[in-house]
Amino acid sequence: MAYEIHLAAFDGPFDLLLHLIQKNEIDIYDIPIAEITAQYLEYLAQMEALDLEIASEFLVMAATLLAIKARLLLPKPPPELLDDADEDYDPRQELVRDLLEYKRIKEAAGLLADYYERQQLKMARPNDISLYNDMFGEVNPLAGKTPADLLAALQPVWLRAKNAEQVHTIRREAVSIGVMTDKLLRRLRRAPAGIRFNEIFAGKTSRMQVIVAFLALLELTKISAVQVQQDTPDAAIYIVPLDLSAYTPTVAWED
Repeated sequence: MAYEIHLAAFDGPFDLLLHLIQKNEIDIYDIPIAEITAQYLEYLAQMEALDLEIASEFLVMAATLLAIKARLLLPKPPPELLDDADEDYDPRQELVRDLLEYKRIKEAAGLLADYYERQQLKMARPNDISLYNDMFGEVNPLAGKTPADLLAALQPVWLRAKNAEQVHTIRREAVSIGVMTDKLLRRLRRAPAGIRFNEIFAGKTSRMQVIVAFLALLELTKISAVQVQQDTPDAAIYIVPLDLSAYTPTVAWED
């Protein structure tokens, strides 16, 4: 009966060293170089026996381990010939530092691989304007329109807000364009197909709120974060999101 020997595949010499340290439950800060070197060389010998090609980096590590082992076996010079740095120096320090760095990178790579596998199971719905083309005519009547045209469409909303406004006291209303823009962005993120023009002013009971909401729309239109569309001249006007990331919010909203 023929016996088969299977060797685990390692990405490099540090991968093999880390495997040996974990397998033997060794403290990575206090590596027994003689034991680890013997096991490392035994692994390379098995690779040679199986006619497997040994990468040069494995051989370099083997030479490094033997050099560290030799330095540890050499007798130390008398204390009077050593300075403080030489007296505290451990030949294993650089190897331990490199092993710890490799271990951190390997763990991070494992986390990224796990995240990638989980993301592969998800499918995001694309928010492309072509998905909504069938909702509008082939020709956009608003092509080439100016802010003055939008101002004309604002007039009925303005009049309704003016008539509904009740004046009790004279006070300065604190309405921020940035906050109003953030609120509009929040609504558009929840409505990728777009919202009606009139819906922007829903709940706005004062002229100041209407003005600021309209300025927020103009700001988003100016930076091409949204697009104004209309099927026919008499049809409802829609505000459709294009690239909402083009605007930097002033506050963090929870969707």
